[in-house]
Amino acid sequence: MTTQAMRALASAIALMLCTALGAAAQERPAPAAPSSDLDRAQAAFQAGRHAEALASARRAADAAPTSVRALTARAGMAEFMGEFDEAQTFYDRAAGLAPDDADTIYRTASFTARVGEYDRALTQLDRLLALHPRHVRWLFQWAPTRFQAALLRDHPSLERIVQIKLDILTEKGDLEQARRLARAYAIVQPGQNYCAQARERAGAERDEVFKAFRLASLGQPDAADCIWWYGQWLSDEGYVRLGRLMVIEGSRATASAENKESGARYVRIRLGGNREVPKRAEQLFVIARQRYLRDGDINGASRLFDESIRLAPAFARPYNYRAMIAADLGDREGAMAWLQRALRADPDSWRTHRNLGRLFETLERYPEAEMHLRKTVQLFGDDAGGRLALARVLYAQGKYDDFAKEARAAVAFLANWRAPMPEVRDFLAKFDRWGPGAALPPAPDPHVIMGWNYD
Repeated sequence: MTTQAMRALASAIALMLCTALGAAAQERPAPAAPSSDLDRAQAAFQAGRHAEALASARRAADAAPTSVRALTARAGMAEFMGEFDEAQTFYDRAAGLAPDDADTIYRTASFTARVGEYDRALTQLDRLLALHPRHVRWLFQWAPTRFQAALLRDHPSLERIVQIKLDILTEKGDLEQARRLARAYAIVQPGQNYCAQARERAGAERDEVFKAFRLASLGQPDAADCIWWYGQWLSDEGYVRLGRLMVIEGSRATASAENKESGARYVRIRLGGNREVPKRAEQLFVIARQRYLRDGDINGASRLFDESIRLAPAFARPYNYRAMIAADLGDREGAMAWLQRALRADPDSWRTHRNLGRLFETLERYPEAEMHLRKTVQLFGDDAGGRLALARVLYAQGKYDDFAKEARAAVAFLANWRAPMPEVRDFLAKFDRWGPGAALPPAPDPHVIMGWNYD
């Protein structure tokens, strides 16, 4: 994923952290040093210097160990950077100092849900609800649906409770209960075409896209295609657990046997089949990818990828990124070793075969490249970039008929996506007229299908 896309994905978290850091800086009375450190942390975070922001937040919390705001700011920044043990420690310290502070309880609940500790998160939400006046609690629990929208609008912490509960129910696979809860609190309402609204927002900021498709999955259980697209979008963003659930749900809801088969194949070759990926491992992977692509933090990203692999040894994606890091550092043999480990973990990983085939091609080990790229195309026939790479290694081995067949198939497919690939067409025209030449054919890597672009 590009750095720009990573920044978009982090926008919602960034807003929360900047608010927390700013509030911490304004806390009174407070010593001058912690306040200035928090100001520096906020400025560094807004400028995209996240490691520097965490260092400043650490200094602020160390200098003011009884400041709840400083402690939660450090916890939030540590969470953002994937330092989950540190985040847990400082959320706990803040809670010990202010056990009835609503913001601290909410942040703790959000964090524990993020790392998959759902029961603990629900306990925190019960504590958050208990802070409200008795009549508000009664209305929240018993008032008819028509009153709930206004109640949640007047008491934003109640909406936070509902939203986290919806996430927990969905991630646990209890979509029926999640949909009942969403209807009960007017999160979704009858007569709304949430799927159409989600399609309209397809090119918007990541957070808007997520919210729109999430509403469609909750409010329109029969919108199979929309739920399927949501699952693919989540897969591209790195959320393999929820992505898998949504693809399976979209496949269940569709009447098309072809779509059901396509969904099953997608889960098998893109999402690891039934291999379990703990929530903590998934989140570490997502953050590690951000730290590498967004921040250029090789050491921090590598450490988080390694921890993700330790927690989920059958999860292919972190191995692929460790291979990317090795290749970027010029260690092609190391990259190959990581990719081979990924295939041992998940032999049907389409992306791993693709990456390994392309790596062998750069090393001019064409027979091995052909083997993996043929497997790539076998697993996912619409992978035009993989097919063009296969065509290139076939040409390099003098298999010209096979080259022409694969290259023309890729060009024909891409034409349907308005991706004409003029350089490939030009090479094919010269090949048809003059026959083989010394130069290898181009093998561009078009990104044209949502749900297949990133690992």
